[in-house]
Amino acid sequence: MKNEKLTLQERLDQLASGKNPFKVLEAGCGSSSHVTFKEGTYVVGIDISELQLQRNTLLKERIQGDIQTYAFQENAYDLIVCWDVLEHLPAPEKALKNFFHAVNEGGMILLASPNVTTLRGIITKFTPYWVHVLYARYVVGVETAGTEGNYPFPSYHRWTIAPNAIRRLAEERGLVVELAETYGFDHPEKKHAAFYSLWTLVSNIAHALSFGAIKTDKDAAFVFILRKPRSAGSTAV
Repeated sequence: MKNEKLTLQERLDQLASGKNPFKVLEAGCGSSSHVTFKEGTYVVGIDISELQLQRNTLLKERIQGDIQTYAFQENAYDLIVCWDVLEHLPAPEKALKNFFHAVNEGGMILLASPNVTTLRGIITKFTPYWVHVLYARYVVGVETAGTEGNYPFPSYHRWTIAPNAIRRLAEERGLVVELAETYGFDHPEKKHAAFYSLWTLVSNIAHALSFGAIKTDKDAAFVFILRKPRSAGSTAV
């Protein structure tokens, strides 16, 4: 039997099918994209960093601005992509409401972020930035960590971007949750076998003692696809 579960990329390709031009907003675009767009897609990037905007060669249009406060045009984009950005915002719920306003009727919002409800996410939330820099340098092995325009970037990990909180906010605003998944990935400390074994043990204990409220690295990050329904009488295609 054919597997009817579509990949993330296949869902985006279906959304873009037959639309010319297909207009995308990369929110907090950084220097590159995490998804692929069909040829001819009009990609607008917004970022607070002029340096990151200039590094991104995919963009047709560049906006230097803050996605939490920028005055986007209503129903302007067929797809909004915000990948690994929400955790860096002091008020991510403002950015989400901005996206709900800016996405076209029938369009979609793709969100991806680390999961603040994991032990890893909670530790990141409550530790200062200099700890993140040391981790990046001596565990991940990023020599440029902490320098301008390079990983890691300051993180807030607000509770308002926990997966359940995003779902509630989207549904309150009338958006349809097309996809909501958590996933794990290989973390850099795996190369330090003893440390990683200890970390895994502590994470599993925290998960058990919290009766599952604190997630393990199997749920290290999440991805959402939210769809904005067409209003009655809408001529949007």
